[in-house]
Amino acid sequence: MTNTWEDIAWEEEAPLKEWVVEYIAKVESTSVHHLTVIYAEEMDDVQRQLMDELRSTYFEAAEIEVTVLRMEEVETEANVAHFNGAFTP
Repeated sequence: MTNTWEDIAWEEEAPLKEWVVEYIAKVESTSVHHLTVIYAEEMDDVQRQLMDELRSTYFEAAEIEVTVLRMEEVETEANVAHFNGAFTP
């Protein structure tokens, strides 16, 4: 017997969260300030993707010193205080 339209359980995957990561990468004597957006569910996934990004960006470097300045989930609601009343988010 086949399932009807009502019998099918539609399971929706939760959308990935948007994370902003700001960091400084120092290779030898050169420091580069980075700002990137990563889509992941949890902080562990963000860290893994950041490591992948560092490996692909600095593939020739033997050692990279990384200082993470900010790693946080992007808010879905805009903070009106940042707009100083000039714009409507």
